[in-house]
Amino acid sequence: MQASHILMAAALCGAAGGALAQVDIARAGPVDTLAKNPNPLTYVSQNLARNQTSTFRYFDDLYVLSAASPDRLELVANPLGGTRKVLRHSLYKTDPLVTGGSRTEISPKYEYVIEGVRWYAVSMLFPANWTFHASPTVVAQLHTSQKTLAVPPPLAVVASGQDLNVELHYNYRNMSGQGTDPATRANTGEQLVRVAKIQTNKWYCFVVRADWSYKPGVGSMKVWMNGNVAYESKNAFNAYETWLGNYPKVGLYMPGVMQVATRQLYTDFIHVGGPSTTYEAMAGLTPCGAAASATPAVIK
Repeated sequence: MQASHILMAAALCGAAGGALAQVDIARAGPVDTLAKNPNPLTYVSQNLARNQTSTFRYFDDLYVLSAASPDRLELVANPLGGTRKVLRHSLYKTDPLVTGGSRTEISPKYEYVIEGVRWYAVSMLFPANWTFHASPTVVAQLHTSQKTLAVPPPLAVVASGQDLNVELHYNYRNMSGQGTDPATRANTGEQLVRVAKIQTNKWYCFVVRADWSYKPGVGSMKVWMNGNVAYESKNAFNAYETWLGNYPKVGLYMPGVMQVATRQLYTDFIHVGGPSTTYEAMAGLTPCGAAASATPAVIK
């Protein structure tokens, strides 16, 4: 499926459900090339307007790459066949660290949400040459923007050995480091949900509806994987007092020094949606589609 076909599907979903239901193609979604746009624009509003209507989309109009080298990211055919283009992330033990870790990952340039409802869809495929190792590899995140304290992301999808886990972190305390009870790593809440035993050459498609809040008794989160509900919380804080807001990332991130020689991962592009977007609309944009086949029962 080409980028234009995915965008057409997103536009039809929006037309059917109103403006708020429209998948936000101005801030995320597929691209046609990793090359830089030869006609850069100065202002964010200009870029968003162009992204909304463009029929040929450039990577740097929508995303930021964090990697040792630009050639660590490639636009390739879906390894399972078809016309859909996806991303292949590569990482080598000899690569220099990037902001303190070994990483090849992308994030949207203009996507930050502090509070309220936002939808996300991210997908990944572990290739046949994937080396199973106990050291964690983070393959997707819903991260938080902070000025001072470095904290783990509110949500991370992590490959650890043969397990695929969803890890969640949250803290209602102030993030300034001031006062008698500021937020710290030690008092940050955490949960781990094992969602699958990793199979290679299989797409894992996650859809998340997050009602972001760091306030006790407020907020909710629902996570689907390949059509199954993998995690759900209601009336509970799920984030931090953030600076710019929460934002998605996908790719390869290994904290510290890599424990394997190489890593490769296929991912889809990131998709985001407004408050009244539906699960079907978001899942329909992933390689799995809205009618994803059932997966083994998750462990909660």
